[in-house]
Amino acid sequence: MTDMRGRVFMWGGAIVTLAALSALTVHFVHVGLDDADKLASVLGLFVAVAGLWASVYGLRTERQRRDERNGRHTPPAQGRSITISGDNNGIASTGDNTTNIQR
Repeated sequence: MTDMRGRVFMWGGAIVTLAALSALTVHFVHVGLDDADKLASVLGLFVAVAGLWASVYGLRTERQRRDERNGRHTPPAQGRSITISGDNNGIASTGDNTTNIQR
């Protein structure tokens, strides 16, 4: 199932790429190379900014995933559950009428 999904994305990307190249070719022929070069410079700026944003987003997402794999930022399993990671020392209580005794 996953292999088929990957192929669909691959072919979809190929079709979008060919359509974009065809549209650019028609535009270059219609407008002329000088004006097309100016437009390409502006579009290149926007693509570079979008690429920078995507890379920062990817780095943040990967960092969050790595933290979750290492046991940090793990949400509790149930309403009264608690999650403790790292070096912790002390009393933790869950439930009604709980008595804590420190030794």
